[in-house]
Amino acid sequence: MPRNTMYEGEGIKTFIPQREPMLMVDALYQADDTSVDTGLTIAKTNIFCDEEGNFSESGVIEHIAQSAAVFAGYNDWKNGRPIVLGYIAEIKKFSLLSKAKIGDKLESSLKTVSQAMNITLMDAETKIGDNTVAKCKIKIFMDKK
Repeated sequence: MPRNTMYEGEGIKTFIPQREPMLMVDALYQADDTSVDTGLTIAKTNIFCDEEGNFSESGVIEHIAQSAAVFAGYNDWKNGRPIVLGYIAEIKKFSLLSKAKIGDKLESSLKTVSQAMNITLMDAETKIGDNTVAKCKIKIFMDKK
């Protein structure tokens, strides 16, 4: 089932500092004050793919982290605040349930569990279609100097 897309391609770069070849989000489907849904279609040129076309576990983690960055950047932008850099503070309970490959479309949903000062804890789930690829809890530190 096709999804509505709020931003895609170059529009994503409004919300995060990453650029090719490290850009691991190419679609923003939904974002609000507590959650975000993003996507990535895995291209043959993706630096996290091996010679057989498999997308690495590190690539999935980077996609989830950049999805959290899109969440923060979009909310800063929406509220007229400067967009700041964010850093992975912690990944917990990461589980890779299946592998992705070139041509697959990752769709990630992240929901805020808690937020204190500059740290946000989110639950993340990444799917390909109806199949869950990965789950984790991710803690992001926003460098609001």
